Amino acid sequence: MGLLDNLHAYYRVFRRARYDRTPDLVRLLVRRPAIMAAVGAFETAQALSARLDGRLKALGEVKTSSLIGCPF
Repeated sequence: MGLLDNLHAYYRVFRRARYDRTPDLVRLLVRRPAIMAAVGAFETAQALSARLDGRLKALGEVKTSSLIGCPF
C-alpha cells in the first residue's frame, strides 16, 4: 500500500465521521500543542512507513485498540 492509498483510506474514514460532537482526543490535542506535534509526527511516520504489509499493520492497530478498550 503506497502513501496515496493510505491518504485515500484516511480521507474515506474522515468523510464518514460524525462532526456534530468534538471527540475527547481533539480537545486534548488543542490544549496540549506538544502532544499534538508528537501525535502528528507519529501518524505521519506510520503513514509513510512501508516496511510492513498494510494488512498486518491494520491487524496491529485493531489488536491494540481492543486491548485498551477503544471503541473504534
